[in-house]
Amino acid sequence: MSVQVEKLEKNMAKLTIEVPAEEVEKALQAAYMKEKSKISLPGFRKGKVPRNMIEKMYGPSVFYEEAANTLMQDNYPAAVEESGIDIVSRPTVDVVQIEKGKSFIFTAEVAVRPEVKLGKYLGVQVTKVDTTVTDEEVEEALEKKYRKTPEP
Repeated sequence: MSVQVEKLEKNMAKLTIEVPAEEVEKALQAAYMKEKSKISLPGFRKGKVPRNMIEKMYGPSVFYEEAANTLMQDNYPAAVEESGIDIVSRPTVDVVQIEKGKSFIFTAEVAVRPEVKLGKYLGVQVTKVDTTVTDEEVEEALEKKYRKTPEP
């Protein structure tokens, strides 16, 4: 697996993740094993249809969606770890390439923790305001709040 990080505007980053063709084949086989029990073709018992027959009948991309989901779930966390960026949002994922015999490439757009640059904060003078309250002031405030007003 290889990861490329591209910094975008407004604290966004784009990860381009490439998964080798061998892992794509394993994911396609796993997708076939998971879905084969649901597929039936004339001349074959349900769940016993060979993968190449299913791909001939429904097209070679029949297992791509399941394989892509598996590959993204397996490789995205490792790619984030490898990139070393501090991500603060869920990714917006886009599949760039998925094809039998070729590597699987997908991108993930994420928000990253913004860089904060502090100004001159050392040496700033702040005047302290006296906030002491006397017992008389407390009593006066309580009387004012809970004083019963005569009814007219």
